[in-house]
Order: sequence, then structure tokens, then C-alpha cells
Amino acid sequence: MIEIHFDEASEAEKLFWLLHHRPQPDDSPLFHAAYDGKKTVAVYIHGEEKYVLESQIVPAMTAFMQEVMEDRLLLSIIANVFYFRDVEEQQQILALAHSFLDGERRDYRKSAAFAASRTAMLRDAFASFLRDGLSFSFSSFVTFRLKPYMERLQHYVELAIDEYKLEQEYQNFVQMLRDCLAGRAPQWPRLYLVHDPPHFVFYDSEQRELSTAEVRQLIDRHLVFSQPMYIDASVLAPLVSLAPAEIELYTDHPDDGMVQTLQNVFQERLTVCRRADFSRLFAANAGNGGEA
Repeated sequence: MIEIHFDEASEAEKLFWLLHHRPQPDDSPLFHAAYDGKKTVAVYIHGEEKYVLESQIVPAMTAFMQEVMEDRLLLSIIANVFYFRDVEEQQQILALAHSFLDGERRDYRKSAAFAASRTAMLRDAFASFLRDGLSFSFSSFVTFRLKPYMERLQHYVELAIDEYKLEQEYQNFVQMLRDCLAGRAPQWPRLYLVHDPPHFVFYDSEQRELSTAEVRQLIDRHLVFSQPMYIDASVLAPLVSLAPAEIELYTDHPDDGMVQTLQNVFQERLTVCRRADFSRLFAANAGNGGEA
């Protein structure tokens, strides 16, 4: 018998459920699990010990860690190591941590330290520890036997917190630009912006292309210098300075970072079109004598 003691009854219940529902031969079960209704799960091995551990118990324990315990451990690190106490913040950081955990399956940040997957780390830890006749505290097992795994989780939480802070800074930046726009009267009724990565080409309401020098002359220097954050001088600064009533943005890369920022800042003022549509519009207006 292997006896596992938990700190929470809900943890014991979930492990029992996973063990109880593992597929086994009907005529000759390899093991059975028992739950005392409190905080202890017992596993009784009927088949050959090594085979039962490798084929049944270790996979079940590994699945339990990843499906049940991993989020709890991540949240514990977020709250108790990095002191994020707000529940909403915790959930946002947890979601970002999951994006890095998923990236591990795509060899995220390839390195010798991360050569083994989390699944392999857990499987090896359980395989080297579990044996018939063992009684142990699960929390102690995590503390003393899963140090590399916990270090891996903490690493991903650190990455997630860095990403979270960057996202917060970005949202503050976007809101700052929205506030600037809200306080400015539109200088132009319409502006055309053509995206030729990595550049954005400006056209006035008559679809006349503006030179780089002309675009820079549009910038309200007071607006730029009075803001606490850097505003891109090639695109954002002239656009916010002009505060056009309408912007038509032509691009084949709607997921581009600057395109996304322009959408977030200008919102309903901005319409995103395909790059080819500008060529057709330009040709049509040229045929009509240049009327916009």
C-alpha cells in the first residue's frame, strides 16, 4: 500500500478520482485506490509492483500534478513569492504564465536547462520515489523532491510578471494618447496612411504623398515634450498632433504591432483596409481629376 496525505481534502478527492477512473482490466485490476473522505488516499497494488507503478500510478500522479496542482502552485508563487495579492492581477499573470508553459512544447527558449519537459521532470521524480509500503506527505514531496520543477514554474511566473508589467505600461501609454486626442480639435478631416513595412506613408485628404520632412513638421512639439512617455515621431506623434477626424489605414499586416496600437488609440476614427484598395482608390481618383 502507498498512503498519500494531503493538506486539503479537495486535493485528496481529485487524486482519488483520477486513480479510480484509470482504465484497467476488468477481470484482474492492477490496483485500487481508497479515499478516507478526509485528506488521505491509499493505493493498493495487486499486480507486479514495477509494472503497476510505471504504467498506472506514475502517469496518474503526473496528470494530477499538471491538471490539478500546477495552477495552485503557480498562484502560490504569484502571491507568496512575488506578493501579487489582487485576485484579478493573479489571474492575468496566471494566464500569461500559461502562454509560456504552452511555449515549452514548442521548445521555447531552447537551453540545456530546459531540455526536459515538465512532464518528464514529474514522471522521473515520481518514478524514483514511489514504492509499495510508502506513506508520505504530498506537500513535503513537492517541497523536497520537486525543487527543479518548482524552479521551472517560478521562472515562467517571472516571465509572466515581466510581460504583465509591459502590458500595463502599454495600456497606460494608449490611454495617455487617447486623452491627448480627446483634448484636441481635428486639424484635418481625413488622412490616408499606407503601410509598407516597416514604414507608414502619409497622404493628405487629396491623396498627395507627404515627405518625411512634411510629416515631421506636423508634430506639435509641446504635445510631445509634455508627455511622460516617448511617442514615436514617425507615426504616432504626427497623427496625434493632427487628430484627424477620419483615418484610412491600408495594410496587408493587420496584426502588426503599430497597426494594433493605432487601432487601440484612434478606435472608431480609424478604418483598416487592404493595401490593394488604396491603389484602386488612387487610380479611380486620378481618373476623376484627383477628386477625393
